[in-house]
Amino acid sequence: MKDFTYIGRPARVVFGAGKLRELPAEVERLGARKALVLSTPERRAAAEQVAALLGPRAAGVFDKATMHVPIATAREACEYAARIGADCAVAVGGGSTIGLGKAIARESAVPIIAVPTTYAGSEMTSIYGITEAGLKKTGRDDRVLPRTVIYDPELTLTLPVGLSITSGINAVAHAAEGCTPRPATPSSI
Repeated sequence: MKDFTYIGRPARVVFGAGKLRELPAEVERLGARKALVLSTPERRAAAEQVAALLGPRAAGVFDKATMHVPIATAREACEYAARIGADCAVAVGGGSTIGLGKAIARESAVPIIAVPTTYAGSEMTSIYGITEAGLKKTGRDDRVLPRTVIYDPELTLTLPVGLSITSGINAVAHAAEGCTPRPATPSSI
């Protein structure tokens, strides 16, 4: 057996149909009082439903998440989170929204709860990406790993077929990649 070092990434995973309704308890479990709900513009209605579910713990909705997290959007989201006093971010959506949550967490140490609605897989990694001047830069930082991931399969039922297929293929690619890390460890094979 080869020597290796393995760092387990702690994350709480809540899985099951209808589990979105446990979000208020998960926010409370983090000790948060004001959650900023993140989404893309297209998913604003879903974000508003999540904010309604949170009731008084919802601090606001930021619906400007976009692919590859442009630095200007990340900065705007961080400023908005600070202005409204958010002490938690709830990312409702796919990789773009979860990536925006990671940008906020990296800059402000605000914990993230991820509520994926696609099969991106970003919610389970400490990898982040920011795009500046047309160049995407990626890195790793444990601060960006969501503290809780709520997988509610009911949230994927309205995903358009084309996006579901694309997202599913992406998930398979990530799974295959996870089986061949460099260097491989006994935990990955």
